[in-house]
Amino acid sequence: MLFPSITDWSSLVGKASALVREGGRKSGLFSPSTASLPAFSSLTPNTDNKDLTLRPSCTLGPDTAVAADSTSTTVLARCSATQDIRQRCSDPCLPAGDAVIAEKRKVTYVTSPKRETPLSPEWSTLRKKTEDSRADCHGLPPTPQVHMGACFSKVFNGCPLKIHCAATWILPKTRDQYLILGAEEGIYILNLNELHEDTLEKLLPQRCTWLYVMNNVLMSVSGKSSQLYSHSLTVLFEQRGHLQKKHSSLSLSTNRFTERINPRKFAISVKIPDTKGCRRCSVARNPYTDSTFLCGAVPTGLVLLLWYEPLQKFMHLKHIAIKLPDSLPIFELLVLVTDEFPQLCVGVRDCRNGKGPTSQQLKFDIIELNSTPISSPDGGALRAAQVTQLDRDTVLIVLEKTVKIVNLRGLPSKELTAEMVFDFHIETLVCLQDSVLAFWKHGLKGKSFHSNEVTQEITDESRVFRVLGTNRDIILQSTPTDDPSALSNLYILTGHENSY
Repeated sequence: MLFPSITDWSSLVGKASALVREGGRKSGLFSPSTASLPAFSSLTPNTDNKDLTLRPSCTLGPDTAVAADSTSTTVLARCSATQDIRQRCSDPCLPAGDAVIAEKRKVTYVTSPKRETPLSPEWSTLRKKTEDSRADCHGLPPTPQVHMGACFSKVFNGCPLKIHCAATWILPKTRDQYLILGAEEGIYILNLNELHEDTLEKLLPQRCTWLYVMNNVLMSVSGKSSQLYSHSLTVLFEQRGHLQKKHSSLSLSTNRFTERINPRKFAISVKIPDTKGCRRCSVARNPYTDSTFLCGAVPTGLVLLLWYEPLQKFMHLKHIAIKLPDSLPIFELLVLVTDEFPQLCVGVRDCRNGKGPTSQQLKFDIIELNSTPISSPDGGALRAAQVTQLDRDTVLIVLEKTVKIVNLRGLPSKELTAEMVFDFHIETLVCLQDSVLAFWKHGLKGKSFHSNEVTQEITDESRVFRVLGTNRDIILQSTPTDDPSALSNLYILTGHENSY
């Protein structure tokens, strides 16, 4: 078996210190992207500047962060829950160590046979990314796309932030790829096309525990009250450029005045009503209707939002008053072909009784979003760490060291390997086209859906790894095993031809 090796990209990016500063760099504005949904095709929104974000990005810096608008009276409109929202509301605030080293730990891999039953067109297009889109952005240097092979590419060395989550986004005007970090200290960005500057730059000052990028809109759970926010990324970047210019020409007192007024004028960040105290969020796209839903757990129950393409925003669909369990380790939306809205899974339990096909059946704890739920599931659920829907009738369940593959009724899969056993406690599971990647504290291991063979493996017991985001690219953080409080390194998983 081959062991991982390390390739030093310092010759590409140059030597630079890990700089933390309070300030911003110049960036341009681009209008929000649009991409038509089937239900809204007659509206023919402009798709020229469609966001093709594929991979994550990140950076730290005088505080040009724009505070969220806490006094704005603008709120998201409530509307009826139909596939085509016909009631549009007026919204005046709609946004018209060493230097950075790309450290690559190459992995051993075994070529496995292709899956006999390929993903349906709807689900494969949901997950598969095009190479044309990859080549169109300016980010990490290209790496060979190896079948069933992957590597960790280091993008930042010595990060001082206490990071909760991460995502990636491409600025439409420059096509530069950014890593967006949600941390205790605020929301920070790193330009992956300027790794030689080795600088994390503050974008917003509020504490952030969850974030998700939809087109050019950043959704986050931010602030002391943990409320759901909507931020216009393109307007944020334009405002960032304006503040930089004014910092260079205006007095200190005028600068402070400008920073107070601008957020109200541009309404860059908007609070989502009735979401204070939000503790979990989940986003799912229905590949049959091309609708994207966001569900949040709030003290009074659940809030369900729907992405409305013409307005480029998530709109309020319904509030479901229900008492949720105190602990929500599982909070995953599951899409059914027959239902307009997804279902919410909050747990998994064993329902074995006797012998036969149902002897290995599992039961999902489901909260119905298409109608009024009777009650929330009670205790007794298994200690599942993650639930992930692979396609229309295949769900992966992580139970400590085991991954079970079942259908929506909880019965073992007949098309794929029904059970995968690993020799470590699984912290995060990521689905690829032909395999899964199971992440643990010292690396990852991949296994084939079809043959259950080990396809790749990365192990480094000198570091403790943690997955920060998996929505587009897989973003990781690592700290020394013998010094957990030390500064961390940030990586993006690259080099796998089937990652999505």
